[in-house]
Amino acid sequence: MRRQVWTIVAMLGLGVLALWAQGDASTPDCAPEALQSQQNAFAQVLTLDFVGNPSRALENLYRLGGFYQQMATRCGYQPSEEERAAAIAWVLSFASLDEIIAARAVGGDVDAVLAQLETIVGDPLNGQLLFTGQVAALDGSTLGCAGCHNGQTAPPTEGMWTRADEVRLKDPALAGYSIERYFVESILHPNAYIAPDYMPNLMPDIYGRQLDIEQLADLVAFLSSQDQLDY
Repeated sequence: MRRQVWTIVAMLGLGVLALWAQGDASTPDCAPEALQSQQNAFAQVLTLDFVGNPSRALENLYRLGGFYQQMATRCGYQPSEEERAAAIAWVLSFASLDEIIAARAVGGDVDAVLAQLETIVGDPLNGQLLFTGQVAALDGSTLGCAGCHNGQTAPPTEGMWTRADEVRLKDPALAGYSIERYFVESILHPNAYIAPDYMPNLMPDIYGRQLDIEQLADLVAFLSSQDQLDY
């Protein structure tokens, strides 16, 4: 169980765990002069006067640590296994697993999610693995999408994009919707629109708490690839 918890936390990429991300030392921001300039700017703004203002000094010390870790990993530093383990243990010392998952989950604000998706390119292959339960969601669980989207319990997976484009968006109830908005709303708020011939309350409204923005982007990319003419 403890191993599972650590594995889930390692997947989250929360705040301090940004140090796991690997960057490219060849970018202009990673030139020695640029790094020195950033370090000087941090030192001037985030001062450490532990005698005159100890509480502010502690705040600034905390922030400096995060900034410097991000600078290092953005420019190619690869944390050791010990450093990664220490980062996970540190996060778990002041945040519960539920709090970490909630902080990373997309939530239920469709407009906010769509704005985030504008900056992300989804991976349809990973979206398919999520959809079919072959990879875990944010909380370590697997999604049951494929089990229901069989044309009987819920609309079939095949041709989903084509149906959205040629049938669903012609419904006045979805006036002004894009296909992406329709997919996102259907995932986060499945009862907002019920496809004809199907029953409400069959799809759980939990995915806004189980998916991060990258996973949602992957699911939308996968659904958008379902453009079969025979639907």
